[in-house]
Amino acid sequence: MPRFYLKNFSNKNKDGYYIHCYDIDTNKTYPANIKNIAEEKYFYKIGDENFEEFFQKTEEWASPIINNLSKNGKIKPLNIIKNRKRLSLFLSVQFLRTKEMREDLLESFSKISTHLQKHDLSNEMELLVEQIDEKNIKHNQMGFIVHASLEMLDDLLYKKWVVLKNKTEVDFLTSDNPVGLYNPHGFLGVASEYIHIFYPINPKLCLCLLDPLNYSNFGEYNKFEGNEILRNIRKTEKYNINSIDEVNMINDVQSKNATKHIFSKDNSFDRVSYLVKKGLIVPSEKRERVKFQVFKNPKNGNDIIVTSNPNNRINFI
Repeated sequence: MPRFYLKNFSNKNKDGYYIHCYDIDTNKTYPANIKNIAEEKYFYKIGDENFEEFFQKTEEWASPIINNLSKNGKIKPLNIIKNRKRLSLFLSVQFLRTKEMREDLLESFSKISTHLQKHDLSNEMELLVEQIDEKNIKHNQMGFIVHASLEMLDDLLYKKWVVLKNKTEVDFLTSDNPVGLYNPHGFLGVASEYIHIFYPINPKLCLCLLDPLNYSNFGEYNKFEGNEILRNIRKTEKYNINSIDEVNMINDVQSKNATKHIFSKDNSFDRVSYLVKKGLIVPSEKRERVKFQVFKNPKNGNDIIVTSNPNNRINFI
């Protein structure tokens, strides 16, 4: 989790920058120095390879854009294509590099491995099953991040960009998985129709990327076609949020998307605690990340294995 980003939600004292944390697994809150949270040492180190350098480069490109937006709220720099590209790549990597995504992969391959071991396997397949471990999952995730982030970059670049300005007394929250997806009509793929992609910038600003075919601004539905779509994409809009219900909706997306930690500048977690008690936010150890289905190929009777994330973040076949 980039420290420059967490700093926007922190309070400074003589010992550094502190942020308030809500731990979903323990249902407890506590203050923590941003140097000590949302980071797992060597999470992307594989042997002599350290892929953190790749992530650091995307952070170097994005941090001036995000910090400038956080400081002055000016949206015109987001109309510059170079800035949009860098920020789109950063958001793509942030979306794909999380521990939640790693756990998705581990659970998917674990369920596939368990199923395959019930059958007589060739020596080649047995070797493949034996190699399904965390180290190989790291390699798989890194390859996936590199390729998928470039594809996702275009999906984000050509969205309708909106900066939401929070005018209410309720602050935006963020989490250890801050790129949150919402769709009032269902499917949560980043390229889905009607998709909303939220990335809180600070307690009073949130970047929102919308389906450009159907939205001219946040909450403003318009159907666009042809050149109208390009004109809609080119200009970043602003939207003042005066409704606490709208802030709560965006915060709920963050809370439900979190792996373990939700963060607040002012220690306001009453609604998060309520969602946990209602079972709408599930502790990470009890979470079903992957649905596993097996179908028979009608032509040859072979198994077709399909695993999917209940939140529609990723699918494997």
